[in-house]
Amino acid sequence: LSTRYLAWTKLHDMGTAAEKELQEMYNDDNPRYRARALWLLSKLPDGEKHIKAALQDKNPDIRIAAIRAAKETGLQYGDMLVADTSAAVRRQELLSMYHSHEKDMPAIWAQLAAQYNGHDRWYLEALGIAADGNWDACFSEWLKLPAHNRNTAAANDIVWRARTPAALPMLAALIMQPGSDPLQNKRYFRAFDFYPPAQSTPVLLGLLKGNPPQQDYVNALAF
Repeated sequence: LSTRYLAWTKLHDMGTAAEKELQEMYNDDNPRYRARALWLLSKLPDGEKHIKAALQDKNPDIRIAAIRAAKETGLQYGDMLVADTSAAVRRQELLSMYHSHEKDMPAIWAQLAAQYNGHDRWYLEALGIAADGNWDACFSEWLKLPAHNRNTAAANDIVWRARTPAALPMLAALIMQPGSDPLQNKRYFRAFDFYPPAQSTPVLLGLLKGNPPQQDYVNALAF
C-alpha cells in the first residue's frame, strides 16, 4: 500500500506528462488497474472527458468508479445513468445524490425509485440515503408516477422507508387494507417511530376508529 501510494503521488505530480501511460493503463484488461488509472486521469485539467467516457464504459464497476470520481470532482452529468442496466450502478448513482441540492435531483430520484424491484434491500436503503433531508420533494415526484407503479410490494417498501408526512396516511392505508394482518405488518407500525409525535400521533389515533376484522390487533399495536 505504501508503494502504491508513492507511485500514485508521483504520477499525480507529473500531471499531463503521465497522461499517455495512464491512458494505456486504463485500456488494460484488469478492471482494478483501469480504476486506479481513472482516479489519476480524473485529476488532470481535462479529467472531465475521462470521467464522461468512463460513465459509458461497458464494465459496471468502471461506471461505478466514474460516478465516485464525478462526485469528488464536482462533475454534473444529469440523468445519464438513470436507466442503467446495472442495479449496482443505479445504487451508486443514488448514493452520490446524498444531500444533493441540484434542481433535477428529486425527479431523477423518482425515476430510480420506479426501478426498485422489491427485493434488493440495499437499493431500498440507497433510496433512503439519497432522499435524506429532501424527502418531501423526492416523495412528491414519486407520487407523480403512474398509479399502477405505486400499487406493488416495491411501492409499499418505499412508503415504509419514506420520512415525509405525505407517507403517513399511506402507511395507515397499508395497515387497514382488507386482508392485512397487522402481526405480519408490524414494520408499518414501527415506521411511525421515525416521525415527530405531532405528525404521527393523529394518524395513529385515526387507526383506532376503524372496524376491520383485525381491529383489536390494530388497536393494541397502535397504542
